[in-house]
Amino acid sequence: MLDESASEGLTILLHGRETYALELAGTSRRQADIRTILGRRASAGRRHTCIAVLSRDEDAPPGRMRVAVHVDGIPVGHFPQYLSGLYCEWLDSWNLGRARVHCRAAIQAEWFSAEPGAGECRVKLDLEIPFKMTTIAV
Repeated sequence: MLDESASEGLTILLHGRETYALELAGTSRRQADIRTILGRRASAGRRHTCIAVLSRDEDAPPGRMRVAVHVDGIPVGHFPQYLSGLYCEWLDSWNLGRARVHCRAAIQAEWFSAEPGAGECRVKLDLEIPFKMTTIAV
């Protein structure tokens, strides 16, 4: 059994390359919440950069996405399944199960027309794989 007590209270920022290449899954059903984060800043082509918090979803059924992503305390989506497994294995290998893990994120508003709600917001993460981290003070 792994001793994760060493990571209790540890806050981590995952490194990225400022490419925001990883698009989250499950954002289509979270559009209203994501637009709340953007507020009035959401205009065509607008990109809002922020910090996301990653959390393992222990209650997810087997074979389902297991890493939830939150911005400002609001769930905005999940890692794609292929990355969830890789991320959870990385957490376990470094005994980081109790650490608070953050990464940079970008919310991109893409409107198809001038009509309200005629578009979507995409959430992309800036992650370098293999994962690299820095501990941060909060």
